[in-house]
Amino acid sequence: MKKIIWLISLVTFTFFFTSCWDYTEYEQMAQIYSLGIDLDIRTKEVTVTLQFIPITKSSGEKSAEINRGTVYSASDATIMGAITKLQQASTNKLFYGYIQVLVIGEDAAKYIMKDIVEHFERTPNTRNSIGIVIVPGKAEGVIATRDPNSVTSSGKKIRMFLNSYQSNGSTYLVTLRDFLQMMTRQGYEPVAPKIITTSLVDDPGEATGGEKNGIRFAVEKKGNLMAGGMAVFKKDKLVGWLNNKETMGLNWILGNKINAFKVTDRGDVKLSDGNTDRLSIHDELKKTLYFYITKSGRKVKVRIENNKPVVYLDIKIEAALRKYYSVGGDEYIDPEIVGSLGKKLESSIYSDVTAALKKGKDELNSDIFGFGFNFYRQHPKVWHKYYEKAWESEFSSIPVRVNIKVKVNNTGTNIKKFFIK
Repeated sequence: MKKIIWLISLVTFTFFFTSCWDYTEYEQMAQIYSLGIDLDIRTKEVTVTLQFIPITKSSGEKSAEINRGTVYSASDATIMGAITKLQQASTNKLFYGYIQVLVIGEDAAKYIMKDIVEHFERTPNTRNSIGIVIVPGKAEGVIATRDPNSVTSSGKKIRMFLNSYQSNGSTYLVTLRDFLQMMTRQGYEPVAPKIITTSLVDDPGEATGGEKNGIRFAVEKKGNLMAGGMAVFKKDKLVGWLNNKETMGLNWILGNKINAFKVTDRGDVKLSDGNTDRLSIHDELKKTLYFYITKSGRKVKVRIENNKPVVYLDIKIEAALRKYYSVGGDEYIDPEIVGSLGKKLESSIYSDVTAALKKGKDELNSDIFGFGFNFYRQHPKVWHKYYEKAWESEFSSIPVRVNIKVKVNNTGTNIKKFFIK
């Protein structure tokens, strides 16, 4: 009898696990690769732009057309309303689990950034590893941009730009998680990478598939994309931009790992014995030095001096000298020359750092460097008592002492001069 009761209970229990109630076949999904948000400040309408990759079992379709993706956009009073319109216009279920980049237009970044971040942070089927990108003009136009000579979709190309930041230092990846932390962390203001297009930024592109009820189908325009610079925020509002030099300086200040070439002016190098003949370099190239950055790091120390905080920034760089032309002297470069040339790299990096500090501190008054956060961690009592609520007004007047130390790893036996006949 007990066995019969146990068997009946087991069979009844299995009915609760018959299937997944929200299961969708893979071929019935539209995989979203990039998503854009724009705001029309005149109508107050939000435009959501999707780039999705059609999923098919058929092997006969051209892979180039599939990789390029398809771009739809819709406008509504809210983000969710626009997304609902886009789902109504798609025969497949829109799947947001694989979004790689969230592209935000300039006006949206100025006025509704908090709403955007909050929406995607609370959406369960999106990941916080999404890369956030800010663009001048409209996000719709950037996502719709197609390079006629490439089969890569704009969304994938943007993500590739962000993943290669270590090789150029002109921009770097900021994920949704990173942006949320910067928005909520004391003494830290958010930044995000900047993407521009070679076509007109205000041109949203042509809806080659037509337009109906605020939905634009198959939006396209020819052009290309470039990564360079960063967008600067104060709290949840876009306040300005960093150019490539200022962004490189921000990378040095934050201690981001950069493995890139750095070109500097040689100038006049002074040696201890005063013998400048050893520095004879080809006239046309004497002002150019190429270094390859192999290691970078920084330490931030906040000290209280005369009842005021002072930031001490120590930056250490290791590099290899990659270019040195000469028409005379020994075959190998003197180690003392190598050390002297390293001073030129220090000056170049110092120039980057001061450019970033000038823009962030003096012009935009936005602590994108996290100095306040370091102050909070190192002197929590002083921070909470005097500076927590006053940091925005005090930040621009806080002194920053910058010390840069460069080590050129090459020695006199492994840097060989390049002689011109």
